[in-house]
Amino acid sequence: MIVHMHGTAEMIFTGDELLRGDIVNSNQAFLGEALLRAGLFATHSLCVADSLDLIAHAVEEALARQPDVLLLSGGLGPTEDDLTREAVAQALGLELVHHEELLEQVAARFQTFNMSMPPSNLKQALLPHGAHALPFTGTAPGFWLAADDTIIAALPGVPRELHVMWDKELAPLLRQRLDTTTGVEVRRLRVAGMGEGTLAEALRGLSWKGGDVEIGTRAGAEGITLVLRCATGPEAHAHLDTAEHEVRRILGRKIFGTGNADMAEAVGHLLRAHGLTAATAESCSGGLIAKRFTDVAGSSDYFQGGVVSYSNQAKIDLLGVEEELLQRHGAVSPEVAAAMARGAAERLHADCAVSTTGIAGPGGGSEEKPVGLVYVATAVHGDVETARYLMFRTRQEIRTRTAQTALDLLRLRLLTLGTTT
Repeated sequence: MIVHMHGTAEMIFTGDELLRGDIVNSNQAFLGEALLRAGLFATHSLCVADSLDLIAHAVEEALARQPDVLLLSGGLGPTEDDLTREAVAQALGLELVHHEELLEQVAARFQTFNMSMPPSNLKQALLPHGAHALPFTGTAPGFWLAADDTIIAALPGVPRELHVMWDKELAPLLRQRLDTTTGVEVRRLRVAGMGEGTLAEALRGLSWKGGDVEIGTRAGAEGITLVLRCATGPEAHAHLDTAEHEVRRILGRKIFGTGNADMAEAVGHLLRAHGLTAATAESCSGGLIAKRFTDVAGSSDYFQGGVVSYSNQAKIDLLGVEEELLQRHGAVSPEVAAAMARGAAERLHADCAVSTTGIAGPGGGSEEKPVGLVYVATAVHGDVETARYLMFRTRQEIRTRTAQTALDLLRLRLLTLGTTT
């Protein structure tokens, strides 16, 4: 991809909770792509504990590499472990200066909540000498300042507040100061039913690097996201259209959506287009498929309901699975999966149904039926198909992959029904 980036950027995220794994650092993903769109290449990303010296040292090390932009996230609150202001000031040898107008803005924010501002929030009116406050939506003002050739910007750690501050304040400021006119256009294609190796083999004839469009992948329990990137410009959309067309020609129905499309949304679109309803019968997935269906707004148009039949008796009582079938084949079998799907369709008066039964682990497996063995059945207008899978990794990953696989099998069945609107 021929992209002339305007410069480099680095990111520092503060917070013990990030290092402990208490929360996932979604801010890194957001800012990484936001910088890319702004034509800035992120070279470093660091997570630092709530320590004044550690944060200050991280800032000093980053500035020694002379990035065009250094972003900090977190540590702008009123508590003793909110140390970003102090750390930036220490790293640059600057004093902290009180800004009365900033204090008034923080106090006004509390008044909108009918609350009095605690004394601890006074520190939020302090900024390193020469820094400029960034307007805020919560109670954590951000700030920016220039240090030689680097723009340092401090943003809140709360994702919602960070997003607004970036979009409304910092991104326009960087465009102005760095004169950024070229960024990167990004297009995402969501792929199911393939591993990264299989996908790479299928697309091996395409140019992944160095062409007009750069191709990358991101894998997860809910499939692979194929990322197409192209430099912004008058021909960007045409280049991306050409690349997407070629990828779709190769992968076909393995692609279930674009952007951040969800599999359950794709299935729901097909059900609605065909005027069909669906139901679920789940054992090893424990209701995850039903949750995925109902996470989609408007799913009551086509989703009838679901049964979590974890025990054999529940399969018998709620889905009408014959006891003799369970005794002969066992709960984890294609025969029982098929019976569960039929039972869900019949008892919930649905045109389609999907069922799962398997061994999610970590125990309960055998040589004949190991941990990760899963059977999925789909019923469409009474016609039932079953499939066998051997999933790997943790219990939760097995369950998540099972739910995604089951939805994808139903999607593929629905696609065979004909053209949809």
